[in-house]
Amino acid sequence: MGGRKRVRAAADFAAVCAEVCPGFRPRSPVAARKSELLAGTVDGAPAIAKRLARPDEVWAWYLQREIAIYRAFAAAPPAFRVPRLLAADEQRGVLVIERLPGPPLATHRRPRVPLSVADAAALVELRREIAAWPGPFPPEPPRSPGASRRIAARLLEDPSAPRGWFHAGVARCAATGVLAADTARRIDDALAAHPAIAPSHGDLLLRNAIRDGDRIGLVDWECAGPHLEDWDLALLWIQLEPPARAPVEAAVRAGGAPRWRAFLGLVAFALAREVTFLRAFRAAPDSPASLRLSAELAAASSALAA
Repeated sequence: MGGRKRVRAAADFAAVCAEVCPGFRPRSPVAARKSELLAGTVDGAPAIAKRLARPDEVWAWYLQREIAIYRAFAAAPPAFRVPRLLAADEQRGVLVIERLPGPPLATHRRPRVPLSVADAAALVELRREIAAWPGPFPPEPPRSPGASRRIAARLLEDPSAPRGWFHAGVARCAATGVLAADTARRIDDALAAHPAIAPSHGDLLLRNAIRDGDRIGLVDWECAGPHLEDWDLALLWIQLEPPARAPVEAAVRAGGAPRWRAFLGLVAFALAREVTFLRAFRAAPDSPASLRLSAELAAASSALAA
């Protein structure tokens, strides 16, 4: 988008925000891939407004979910740190929330962050608090069959089918050769032996974790809802350097052998999904990210076979 178009889009979005949230005072656009973000203030406090950058039925469904989840948090405030809901308009697809003041723990999707053990333990505790939130998560908004097919084809999180989307995703990764057939079978067996579901963030990337003073808050709740119990922890594990993985592994191992094997299965699927994402973006097979993910996927597959 050219400079003039960006200025016009920001001005249009600011006008919409002023109608949805009369106290919103815009400051500057924020770079984002699929959403249009506008930083500003409400009553002098930092805020951020969000809407889709362009019409898309898949991302519109996720945004409707996120708005509903923020409304649920406003009705039943959780113990964990989330931005406060300031205003929302489902019809216009606009969400205005508090902007958490600190930096994210990472700035991209596959960071391999040398996070401190204390911070990793704090994230494990945060995940426990999410699982204990009495909620409930709101009902799923409707979506078209076409949107459902696209979500499945792209291996996107689907809390409306908390077990089914994992099994379908494993099968798709096997069909494309990202997962070996015997590894896919072991993942399915491990998840069948420990099929526990828990309330989850669903997209626990370190770029969605914001340091807010002595606490860590989470943003981007569009994928939140019921998921297999340790999906959040599997996502966290694959982003960390090995020394920081200890609190994650300790929390899972405390649940017994079936839970540990299910966790290994989720790690293998999470890695296979990242390999699939890289292929979709035409990353070279010998790029550093591709080589690292492939090596870790091979190690996770070996652990499942042991």
